[in-house]
Amino acid sequence: ETLALVVSLEPMDLVMGEILRFKHIQDCIGAIQKICHASFSAEVCGFVGFDHELNEYLVKEEDNISSDPKSYFLINPLSYLLFKDKYSMVAVFHSHLIGDEKESEFDVKMSEGCCQPFLIYSLNSKKINIYTPQNPEGDVKILERFKAAI
Repeated sequence: ETLALVVSLEPMDLVMGEILRFKHIQDCIGAIQKICHASFSAEVCGFVGFDHELNEYLVKEEDNISSDPKSYFLINPLSYLLFKDKYSMVAVFHSHLIGDEKESEFDVKMSEGCCQPFLIYSLNSKKINIYTPQNPEGDVKILERFKAAI
């Protein structure tokens, strides 16, 4: 029985895991806040995307595989590539355990390096900041909708 279940899954499902889907941006933002509040001991991270076929906003939490998850986050590169290949990437999200929602030097370097906006949620201020790199690769129109909603 277990073998039949594994065989019936697409290979991407084994890496992708659960994707939350929303019709409204506010519901998507609420889900990100809820996911971030689930951990006060490690930064939470994941992806925000858009499924153009179904006209839905997506939130996908990822494991933080950083060696110092209290201070930094690191996402499995395969998960990033699979998500980006299947959906329109809007932003990479993560929480800040200490301080505010302003992007750190590390956030700026990583965002600029992967050309993806970073949506940062502060557990202290309960506010969101979106840092946009100079050459964003994500869906800029949808990103602007997020900026207007926060």
